[in-house]
Amino acid sequence: MLEDVLMPIRIGVVMAGLFYASYKDWVSREVDDWVWVICGVAGAVLTGLDMASWWSLDRLIQILISIVLSVGLAFAFYFFGFYGGADAKAIAVISVALPVHSPPFKIHPFTGLASLSNGLLFSLFILPLFLTWNLIALARGERIFEGFEHERGIRKLAAMLFGIRSRNARRRRFWFPLETERDGRRYFSFNILGLELEEIQRDDCWITPGLPLLISITAGFIFYILVGDVLALILQVVL
Repeated sequence: MLEDVLMPIRIGVVMAGLFYASYKDWVSREVDDWVWVICGVAGAVLTGLDMASWWSLDRLIQILISIVLSVGLAFAFYFFGFYGGADAKAIAVISVALPVHSPPFKIHPFTGLASLSNGLLFSLFILPLFLTWNLIALARGERIFEGFEHERGIRKLAAMLFGIRSRNARRRRFWFPLETERDGRRYFSFNILGLELEEIQRDDCWITPGLPLLISITAGFIFYILVGDVLALILQVVL
């Protein structure tokens, strides 16, 4: 069937765009719009050919629901400041090029939505890494909370999950301050969802990285194609 021929091509178009965009996101945190235009147009044409080869009103409705739901949610996250415009455009391209897919494990067949949820879950893996890093620093006797003794324990724990204390913070590229100063005292600041983050003003500072979420979304897409929805796997283990 034509569908069997088109499927690897559609996946290849998405992968090519995501890999290139992930590289650009890693090195410069900027992705040119032509990447999404080319991949989006190519993906839309291939999806149209696939629909023409296997027409069904139910299938058309499912595809439209997938595109509207995935793209709408992706751009809603962008407008609320959870991530950048490139991340939302990546989900849009995935949704147009491969609206539905049926991997071994899934809650729903909407590829864009599953890639987004997978990517967001994968991006959380950095939290236990930061926590481990900070616990090791404390075990070594490093005074990572010096100047923050007045902060509550729960806020110190949050700082250990979202960032690290660096002695050469201003030399780190694509990192942002996890603290602010008021009335001569330093406080943790967890406004890490804002797109316009402040520059680091001092070397000895608690900092958090501006994560290249496109890499997580790319991993989320690959995982969904090969295995499925991470949420479905979690629910299967828990239930």
